[in-house]
Amino acid sequence: MLEKDISPTITQRLRGTLTMPYDVDLTELKGLVRQHPAFNDFTEGALSRLIDGSSTAAYAPDEVLVRQGDPSDVAFFVIEGEVEVIAESSFGAVSLARLPVRSLIGDIGVFANLPRTATLRAIGPVRVLCLGRGALLEAGRANPGLLLSVIGQLGQRLGAVNKAVGFYTNALAALERHDFDPAILDTLLNPVPELVDFAQTFRRMAEQIILRRRQHDEMASASLIQRAMLPRTTALEELIGKVDIHAEMRPAREVGGDFYDVLQLDERRLGVSIGDVCGKGVPASLFMAITQTVTRLVVRQELDLATAMARANLLLCAENVSSMFATLFYGILDLDTGEFTYCNCGHNPPLLVRKDGAVEMLTNTGIALAMFEEAPYKSRTTVMKPGDRLFLYTDGITEAHNADKTLFGDDRLGEVVKHSASMPGRQAIDTIIAAVDAFAGETPQFDDITCLSLHYGPVN
Repeated sequence: MLEKDISPTITQRLRGTLTMPYDVDLTELKGLVRQHPAFNDFTEGALSRLIDGSSTAAYAPDEVLVRQGDPSDVAFFVIEGEVEVIAESSFGAVSLARLPVRSLIGDIGVFANLPRTATLRAIGPVRVLCLGRGALLEAGRANPGLLLSVIGQLGQRLGAVNKAVGFYTNALAALERHDFDPAILDTLLNPVPELVDFAQTFRRMAEQIILRRRQHDEMASASLIQRAMLPRTTALEELIGKVDIHAEMRPAREVGGDFYDVLQLDERRLGVSIGDVCGKGVPASLFMAITQTVTRLVVRQELDLATAMARANLLLCAENVSSMFATLFYGILDLDTGEFTYCNCGHNPPLLVRKDGAVEMLTNTGIALAMFEEAPYKSRTTVMKPGDRLFLYTDGITEAHNADKTLFGDDRLGEVVKHSASMPGRQAIDTIIAAVDAFAGETPQFDDITCLSLHYGPVN
């Protein structure tokens, strides 16, 4: 029987232990096979000839019956146990279905003479009836109902795949939009009958949606907390007529490592700062919060700004096991005299635009904070006159790039800053960010974008 239909090369490829049909009760086997719709209309003789031209094979748990890409010269009818269908790709293996007793596997490939489209693995002990290609083709010619059943099964599978692809697309779109429709989640956890073969994969996707929903909620809360730490420049109403301040921060992710601060130290002194922590996301945002808190503390306690920055550096270096660091520009403006004292700790040089259009760059006076404990810091002083504007920014602006990988750069920034120098603070900041967005076009924002405008004296 085995010798009649299954060639030696096929025998070698089948990984189980081949046995003769009489190892199982023949009457019981016929009854089991006839329960499958493909063999309902077979006569007793036709069914006997099909089984006569076949053999059985036994497989141990986790043993592979055939591998994806093998020739499809044998179909399998599951007599005992359960078989897992696995799709393999260069990105890994995906479980597609678990097929129980009375399942017919591989018949479409046998009739179409196509390579295996999936790997079959035994779940627990498995025994199958191996239906060779010759026996199946002969049975198909003599029993058209078998061919119609195979075509119908193919149609059902294509329909299920189409529905699964459509459903995957909707679920993926929900993940991207953070728009988790409860109906999608319910279908993933409890798939409709035509999608039940994808139940395991759907369940994993449902777990990911639940996880993403929780992460999204947590990140939204973190974003609110981070924004709450930033000063509301509109709250400094008593400074109206003395200075015009506006700032914006747009993280590349939900939370970022950029920050700015506006702090009225006393009746005459106003502190302004901007900083950028190395890295992105949650770690950067946490170090940002620490840096902002430390600098607020030290500038209130130390009259000398350089001493304050040195103390902040020591505090940030302590227990800095993550080796993070932050660039920082901190300046203190005397509201009465216009004297402006600053420390630039490795940050992008702010632009001081004079009323007559001249531009000065406030360059470094020390290295970034939290790099070396004994790093020296110096301060410098300039004088702002009524009508002068100071523009602070992070490298998310100058390093914004377009589709050609060209950077926005310092020169473009300088031109836009000069153009907006006479505008109110909000309008000036909006103009600069709009220029960056127009330059980047459809290129996604790569880094946090933060900028602050300080205009000394009333705005015309």
